[in-house]
Amino acid sequence: MTIDRAVAAEASHHHLDLTPRETTVLCLIAGGLTTSQVATRLHISRHTVAQHVATMLRRAQARSRGELIARAYASGIFATGTWPPQTDDDDAALATASGRSGRG
Repeated sequence: MTIDRAVAAEASHHHLDLTPRETTVLCLIAGGLTTSQVATRLHISRHTVAQHVATMLRRAQARSRGELIARAYASGIFATGTWPPQTDDDDAALATASGRSGRG
């Protein structure tokens, strides 16, 4: 994935400072899951997922989920070379949330 230089530069000005739950939601969305699928996977309501996304968009001053995901990569939130996206700190939690048993 190529990240637009402007988005990458702007990411350095917007520290995303996500909660662990927001990071998990963002990882699942970046991995291609819909709001409904994320809600089902995490056993929360679609409204709660939408609230997490809205909070992240506002905090990052991003206009779309795609821009939010690009900023997450550019700011180093996601570990590079992983798919679906994972964080360095939250690999085990994401593996559990996404139904995987571990790295592989």
